[in-house]
Amino acid sequence: MTTIDLHGVRYRDVYGILEKHCTNGETPFVVITGDSGTMKDIVCEVVRQFGLLIEDKLGNTGRVIIYEKNT
Repeated sequence: MTTIDLHGVRYRDVYGILEKHCTNGETPFVVITGDSGTMKDIVCEVVRQFGLLIEDKLGNTGRVIIYEKNT
């Protein structure tokens, strides 16, 4: 599973970083957001634009898992 670490990434750059992973079908993948609630909100907004779901990784609030909806 791919991991994307957003530590040190500016909020404005998150879309460009996640776009590739959201469009090429390589799901699920993990995004490390750290303790920033703002970063987690931005990641959530971006992935939802691509019709993907986001879930907190159990046991680690600084990571989320991005996956496709089951149809």
